[in-house]
Amino acid sequence: MNSSSRSPMNQAACRNMNRRQLMDHINQVSFAVDEAKLYLDTHPCDAEALAYFREMSDHRNRSLKEYAETYGPLTIDTASVSCEEYWNWINEPWPWQEGGC
Repeated sequence: MNSSSRSPMNQAACRNMNRRQLMDHINQVSFAVDEAKLYLDTHPCDAEALAYFREMSDHRNRSLKEYAETYGPLTIDTASVSCEEYWNWINEPWPWQEGGC
């Protein structure tokens, strides 16, 4: 697997997505992270898989931060990114609510 065939979208592309597209993208990258993590459980010495895991994990974190800055946090790790007034984000639609996308 070469890096050009597996490269995630760049962060500029994430900024141009609407709420639903960005949420779908986060779900896809999260799936890739989880799958790589499971593979690494049985193949811990696979350097290429470890590099892929790190790349996807980094991309997931950047995408979560982008989502938090625009729509509010999805995880507690990104709560401080989006909350000037703490806990205001609780009033926003939840990601799984149709009205919020």
